[in-house]
Amino acid sequence: MSIPVVRIGETQVSLHITFLAAAVVLAASGFGLHLVVFAASLLFHELGHVIAASLQGAEMGAVELWPFGAVGRIERPWQLTPFAETAVALAGPLNSGLLCSLALAVQRALLRLQGPLAPSEFPLLDLSVRVNLGLVLVNLIPCLPLDGGRVLRAQMSLRRGYLEASRRVGQWGLWAGGAITLVAIAGTIAGRGWYPFLVIGPLIAWGAVEEKEDAVSANIANLLSRSEYLVKKKAIPVEEIMVSPDATVGEVVQRFRPARYHVVLVAGRGMKIAGRLPESAILEAFCAGRTAVRVRDLLKAGPPS
Repeated sequence: MSIPVVRIGETQVSLHITFLAAAVVLAASGFGLHLVVFAASLLFHELGHVIAASLQGAEMGAVELWPFGAVGRIERPWQLTPFAETAVALAGPLNSGLLCSLALAVQRALLRLQGPLAPSEFPLLDLSVRVNLGLVLVNLIPCLPLDGGRVLRAQMSLRRGYLEASRRVGQWGLWAGGAITLVAIAGTIAGRGWYPFLVIGPLIAWGAVEEKEDAVSANIANLLSRSEYLVKKKAIPVEEIMVSPDATVGEVVQRFRPARYHVVLVAGRGMKIAGRLPESAILEAFCAGRTAVRVRDLLKAGPPS
C-alpha cells in the first residue's frame, strides 16, 4: 500500500505505508531534519536506477520509498538484457556510495578546518554517511526486493527463466529477512543496540512476499505487451526451448524470459522433435487459466486461431 506524492518525468514517486509510519515516528521524536536527509538519500539512490534504465532504453514507471530503501518498477523490462538489468540494479548502490563518499569528504574537510572535533559535531553529515553506507550494504544483499537480488535474478533467469528466478530469489528474501530479524533480536537482548535491524528484517521479508506475488502477473503482462516493442524495433531475439510432452503450460511459462520470444519444441521419441508451439499458444492457454494443460494436448489442438 502506497500513496503517490510527486511525478518526476514519467516516474511516479510514492510513499509506502511503512515509510509514512517511520516518518511520523521520526518527526514526533524531533528528528525532522534526519528524516529529510534520509528521504533525500533514498531519492538520490533511486535516481541512479532511473538514469540507468533510461540509458538502457527502458523506463522506471514508479518508485516506492520504503524505510530500508526505494523499490523501482521498471516498465517494459523485456527491453533489458541480463547485463543491462544488472547495470540498472547496481546504479542505485553506486549513487549511494558516491553520496556517502561526498559527505565523508566534506566531513573530513570541515574537521581539518575546525580543529580536533569529533564527527558527531556535524550530525547531519555523519547521518548522511551512515545512511548511505547502510543503503549500499543492505541493498547489495543477494535477495529480493533488494538490488543485489535483482542482479542475481537477472543472471539466474538465463538458466531458470524469469518466473522461477523471481520465486527462488524472493524466497531467499524471506529467509534473509527472518535471519536478520532473529539476529537483531539477539543483539538487542545482548545490549548491542541493533534496533534498526528489528525493522529492516521484517520489511525485507514483506518486500520479498510482494515481489513473489507480483512476479507472475508482471511477467505475463510484459510478455503480452512486447508487440509494440516489435513494431518499434522491427525484430527481437528468438529462443527455442525443448520440453517434454508431459510438461504443463504453467511449467513452460516459468522458463520464459522477458527479453526473448520463445518457440517451444516438443520432444518425441529419441529426442526427435514431435512438433512446435509458438509462445503465443502457451500464453493464450495460460491467460485462459489452463495452466495444468499438457503441452502434447496443445499440440494436438493445433495453433491458436
